[in-house]
Amino acid sequence: MSRMVAVTAPQTQESPVVGEEYLTAWHEAGHAVVYLLQGRSLRYVTLRPRTAGRVGFTAVRPRRVELSTLAVVAHAGPLAQARYVLDTTSAAERLREGITAGDVRVGAYLHGGHDDLAVIAQARRAYGLAAGQSDLWAGIAQDLIDRYWTEIGRVAAELLEHRTLTGAQLRACVPGHRFAR
Repeated sequence: MSRMVAVTAPQTQESPVVGEEYLTAWHEAGHAVVYLLQGRSLRYVTLRPRTAGRVGFTAVRPRRVELSTLAVVAHAGPLAQARYVLDTTSAAERLREGITAGDVRVGAYLHGGHDDLAVIAQARRAYGLAAGQSDLWAGIAQDLIDRYWTEIGRVAAELLEHRTLTGAQLRACVPGHRFAR
C-alpha cells in the first residue's frame, strides 16, 4: 500500500479504486484544468514523468506569471485529489478508519507534489502571510475545482486511459472555453 493511499483514503471493500494512480490522475487534472482556465498554454500532462520520484507532471509553456496565479494552480492539484477521495469514500468508511474530511484534505497536501508545497510557501512568504493565516488562493482554487469538477473528471479519466495527454487533448476535455494554444 502506498503512503499516499494510506493517509488520504481508507481502503475498504466498499471503496472504489483510490490507488495512487487514481489520486495522481485527479491531482494532475486539477492542475491542468486550472492552468487552462487561466489561459495558460499546456504542452502535456502525464502519469509517466521522466523525472525520478515523480508520479505525475503537468508541463506548461513558459510564460511569466504572477506568483499568486501559480499559488492558485499549486492548491488546485491537492484540492482536486482530496475532493476525489471524499467523493469516492463514504463518511461511514472514513469514520471506521478514523479519518475526517479535514484529514483527507491535509493528507492530500502533505503527500501531494513537493513542487506544490514549495510554490505555496514561496507565495505566502512573498505576500507576508503568517503561518496560521489562511490565503485566498486556496479558496479561489476550491471554487474553480467545484465549478469545473465535470471537466476535471474528464481529464482524469482520459489520463487514466491514455497516461499522457497533449495540450490539444486537454483543451478538448474542457469544451466551450477559449484557451491559449
